[in-house]
Amino acid sequence: MAPNPIAARVKPTGKPIAVAIVVAMTLAGCCTKFISLDMPFGGALPGTITDPEWAKATKERMLAWPREGAPDRPIMLNPMKHMK
Repeated sequence: MAPNPIAARVKPTGKPIAVAIVVAMTLAGCCTKFISLDMPFGGALPGTITDPEWAKATKERMLAWPREGAPDRPIMLNPMKHMK
């Protein structure tokens, strides 16, 4: 079997690997945008994403959810986001 001429020229060093990763990520991002956001096959975003009232109700529900932890105060789901 003859050696592959392309594999003989490209050494697996950092630069080709980095380029391959960047190309793969770019391709994945383009596919995600095209299929999920542009919706070429029809459909629409669900109301749970587009309705601001739904987002507000979900946030209130998450904050009101009882959590156990410290005896004097409940544990928040995302304490860094809710710091005052």
